[in-house]
Amino acid sequence: MGADTLERPIIETRRYPDRVLSDRHGYHQLLLGLDGALELESAGRLVHVTRGMLAPVASGDVHYYLAPGNNRVLVLDLPEAWCEALALEGLFEGRARRLPEALVARGESLHKAKERESGQALVRWLEMMLEAGGRRAASPRLKLLELLPAVRVDLAHPWRVAEMAERCHLAEAVFARQFRALTGLSPHEWLVRQRLARACELLQVGGASLTEVALACGFADSAHFSRSFRRQHDVSPSEWRRLMASGGTAEKGQDSTSRIST
Repeated sequence: MGADTLERPIIETRRYPDRVLSDRHGYHQLLLGLDGALELESAGRLVHVTRGMLAPVASGDVHYYLAPGNNRVLVLDLPEAWCEALALEGLFEGRARRLPEALVARGESLHKAKERESGQALVRWLEMMLEAGGRRAASPRLKLLELLPAVRVDLAHPWRVAEMAERCHLAEAVFARQFRALTGLSPHEWLVRQRLARACELLQVGGASLTEVALACGFADSAHFSRSFRRQHDVSPSEWRRLMASGGTAEKGQDSTSRIST
């Protein structure tokens, strides 16, 4: 966790990784969802940052985040003194809120403004948000920050959608619908991808048999594992292992928050 301070506002479009991270910094932050979803917990409040959702993170607050799929978020890092001088502290009080699409589109274009104009455009946009208010976001019941890590650490468990839904205190149909909206996948599709990703890790280390890898990753047997693996990678697990041993490279995911070049 960092404790950085800022001298001037920073406007960036960022993508967040598919793992739980935490942070704390000495400046205010606003996150506006543009594409996909980011689950954020700050000051004890959980919010799904989807398109149009504006989530505040006050300076000094420890916050946790996880992005379960492709995402794009407009991030504004704002110095405390700067916000105080412009009477913008109200943006960091209370819950996240959903903005009208016109304000979202205007915010999305902020980083494209010329440098000498971007400061004025930013201040005006923030003032418009204070004036508009927006619809307050209710706390979501589907908590991916809790569910996804719990599933990943025990992939050998015979997970069922009903069990995952029960953990979130949701009806199975509601859970499945919300899960797909946030991840872009059904719970079953997501689970198979996690199991196959873990299998790739196990195939590259040690000398575990295909049956041992299959059972460790939650597949019923080596035949079920091989069919699922081939559908995903177009080769059998044995062929994939030989390819990696001969110098191939496994695909790697993002390890940290990334900035999007503009």
